Amino acid sequence: MNLKELAERIGLEEDEYRELVDLFLETGMADFDRLKGAFDAGDARQVARSAHTINGAAGNMGIMNVHEVAKRIELAAAENQLDSVSDEVGVLKGLFDEIAGIVHP
Repeated sequence: MNLKELAERIGLEEDEYRELVDLFLETGMADFDRLKGAFDAGDARQVARSAHTINGAAGNMGIMNVHEVAKRIELAAAENQLDSVSDEVGVLKGLFDEIAGIVHP
């Protein structure tokens, strides 16, 4: 993940983008925690909502790997197919951890 490149894509300076990524991580991890709790409880509707929120925020930030995984989770949850995205939930957590490691080495 190249912060400078991503910042340029959306017309920001790298330090401005870094601040947005910090906010994205803070709110995104809260959304992920809701998603994971709902997933564990089998609440497909809440999984879809949380995944939708993550999907949109990541897309707006240009963080396409998170956007794509969250979108797959959202679509599967909307079809009540939670079993099909079990691995994707773990992948999404790993992507958040990876971003946190880049922003806060």
